[in-house]
Amino acid sequence: MTFRLLVLLFFVQFKILAQSLSVSNLPILVINTKGATIVDEPKIPAKFTLYDRGKGQLNQMTDKPAFSFWAGIEYRGSTSQGDWYFLPGLVKKPYGFEIWTDSVAMKPLKLPIVQMPSESDWVLNASYNDRTFLRDVVAQQMAGQLGLQHSNTRYVEVVLNDVYQGIYILMEKIKQGGARLDIADLKSIDNAGDDVTGGYLVKIDKTSGATARSWNSSYVSGKGTFKSYFQIEYPKAENITTQQFTYIKNHVNTFEKSLQEENPLKALTTYRSMMDMPSFVNYFLLNELSRNVDGYRLSTYFYKDKDSKGGKLTMGPAWDYNLAFGNADYYDGYLPQGWVYNKLEMSEQGIADGFQTPFWWGKLMRDSVFVNSVKRRWSSLRKTTLTPQKIFKFMDSTTVALKDPMQRNFGRFPLYGKKVWPNYFVGNNANDELFWMENWISARIAWLDAAIGALDATLVLGKEEEIPVRAFPNPAGQVINLTFPLQQAANLHVKVYDLSGRSIKQEQLGHKAPGPQVITLDLSSLASGRYVLFVLHDDDILCRFPVVKSLD
Repeated sequence: MTFRLLVLLFFVQFKILAQSLSVSNLPILVINTKGATIVDEPKIPAKFTLYDRGKGQLNQMTDKPAFSFWAGIEYRGSTSQGDWYFLPGLVKKPYGFEIWTDSVAMKPLKLPIVQMPSESDWVLNASYNDRTFLRDVVAQQMAGQLGLQHSNTRYVEVVLNDVYQGIYILMEKIKQGGARLDIADLKSIDNAGDDVTGGYLVKIDKTSGATARSWNSSYVSGKGTFKSYFQIEYPKAENITTQQFTYIKNHVNTFEKSLQEENPLKALTTYRSMMDMPSFVNYFLLNELSRNVDGYRLSTYFYKDKDSKGGKLTMGPAWDYNLAFGNADYYDGYLPQGWVYNKLEMSEQGIADGFQTPFWWGKLMRDSVFVNSVKRRWSSLRKTTLTPQKIFKFMDSTTVALKDPMQRNFGRFPLYGKKVWPNYFVGNNANDELFWMENWISARIAWLDAAIGALDATLVLGKEEEIPVRAFPNPAGQVINLTFPLQQAANLHVKVYDLSGRSIKQEQLGHKAPGPQVITLDLSSLASGRYVLFVLHDDDILCRFPVVKSLD
């Protein structure tokens, strides 16, 4: 037997062993379509068998199944299911499936599969262009830590029609209802009063998938000529009434009109009263930390519950981060430096991208309330959950748990060393990919520390440039000096608030000419502690100064 033949036999044997599956530390999901072909739509019936003995246990296909059920299965996603997206001979498509009571009635059945809350709708994320299998999982974990609505995730190994298909990330599909997004049901009779005010789930995305009622924003987004496209995910197109569609469309339009036209330095604005500020701040930080090139403009969800249940426009649930954390070679996605929200969305040919970042975020970054909320939230998170050490501990332990499954997966799909659109870094093994992602995260956090820290010392006064303001000495004694620019003549006054939001001091500053201002404020009547000083013209906030009154 020749040496070449021996090598060939060894290679074939290795591939067979790498692709076979009988035992795994991950749950094993076996799918049988009974000879039918999976398509984009509609779902076709398939028999699912899940082997899952629980956390920390080995699973074998000779075990008694944890669950055996019928489900409707289809391809899902937009870019991620296109034939052009895959390398020749290495096709691994994502799937969506809905558990059914049987193969004929097609009625949904809720089951608590893989130790997740009972539901019928699930997603199998192929993670094809993310060789770490970490980006979506890490982002969803971060979303939970930030307090955003998000999807729980579990790793599984999949066998489809007796062919091993590698690792998939089993994810909770975003939908309205109980264990997922707990907002009010909307019935066809809910067309007036508080009943019509919620709940609604809206997304900004491509038009792939089921038909939805939709409309375009009235305002141009980014620096192109395109307008954001809003699609109502709940209620479904076949269930939503004309009154309900009109209500949510007008509500979002009112929010956008206020955000576009009102001065963000006003103490009270319509748009702030309509938005859940913490969710906007948390969503902003998640997209910026991950530098998600599709963030804000695609796979973006927001929702509104009934007015009687709060009724604010709320960002989330978080979704689709496979191109985040440095995994894209376009729009500077590979760089750990730079903001995402204001990135010029142009193609390499100079043609505006059809999917622009909504104008919301650029306007909010000129709102001192939003900017200071971002600063405070980031500072708090950096002391608790968002440290490189804690993030890397999770990533490292996950990679160890995936060691054997990843050997099988990349035996079946040998993608190491091969560029898959739109990878920037291409590692030759699991360690290469992990270390590059961890180094990228370290650099990204360092950049955000500096960039967000700078927002603490600046205030944007409605222009593109940032203008410095100062309060000194700070901590202060009996007096404090405030310096700030004034763009036009105005009658000014100062209000002082304690940290509970009570107004405890007010002082008229009189008429001031435009130009640099230096104001000395008497603090002798205040007890030692922390305060916030606002310089205002009528109801417009011109400057905001967090200060500390010392014991002196």
